[in-house]
Amino acid sequence: MKTFSDILKGIAVGALTGVIALGAIRGVSASPDISRKLVIPALPSKPLTVDSSVDEVLALMLESDRKWNSLAAEYKLTTIDPETLEVQDEMQKFWLNEKGKWARVEIAGENIAIRFIRNAGSINAENHRSNIFFSTSIPGTFQLNDFNPRELLANGPGEVVYLHPYAKALPTDYYDFLYPTAIAQSIMENIANGTESLVIVGDDIVAERETIIVSRPEVHHLYWVDAVTGVILRAQYFGELDEWQVQFEAQEITFDHPMMKTIFDFEKPNGKAQVDPDRFFKEIKKEQ
Repeated sequence: MKTFSDILKGIAVGALTGVIALGAIRGVSASPDISRKLVIPALPSKPLTVDSSVDEVLALMLESDRKWNSLAAEYKLTTIDPETLEVQDEMQKFWLNEKGKWARVEIAGENIAIRFIRNAGSINAENHRSNIFFSTSIPGTFQLNDFNPRELLANGPGEVVYLHPYAKALPTDYYDFLYPTAIAQSIMENIANGTESLVIVGDDIVAERETIIVSRPEVHHLYWVDAVTGVILRAQYFGELDEWQVQFEAQEITFDHPMMKTIFDFEKPNGKAQVDPDRFFKEIKKEQ
């Protein structure tokens, strides 16, 4: 791992007030009457390098799902309490096929706590800690349909971030790293408004893949962006003294390997109470 004080040299890093959950992003600080034309760069035709432009990085993040069809990954979420310096780790495993139309997620501390499965006809999840589960048909809001972030960004009101439909169903606050289209939209809008900047600060290898490191100095985030797919393989949120307090990092990741459809089978569990999805996700928030 690189020395982050070196990476961040010359970049102002302030205090992080609480944990920032990018999964909760719904909008940006844009004003509807800004007189500007938002330029949306073309998708790069070759892998990113440190010589790539910020526009190329953002374009790849915006349409990342055009660069992969299936994905299997294991990420580790690490949080450090700034007062006690206590470290907590959580593992999150992902299997996504057909860009996430089929999905399986397992989230665990010491044991698997949450198992989520989306298959051809339903969304299902078990929470072993709360001893509950739900099973429901797939709502239209979680269907890909004609989702086109480039068109939405060009023609939208300038104050809305459109989440990837497949990302919205995942039971994790960090789906924006697998589907970074919302992060890209937010940054592009804010750059156009003059409220934010993005800086390429280096390159690195994460989970045996080449990445480009980019900094969002105004919000004190670093992202390691996969040079081929645009998926974020490592993200860090910074606190005081140039020390990160939250890190979400791929331990391993593979793209476009064949997947057995049985991975996405779901059997209703015995001995667990069936609840509606709203209650299920409220219970997850309580546990966090």
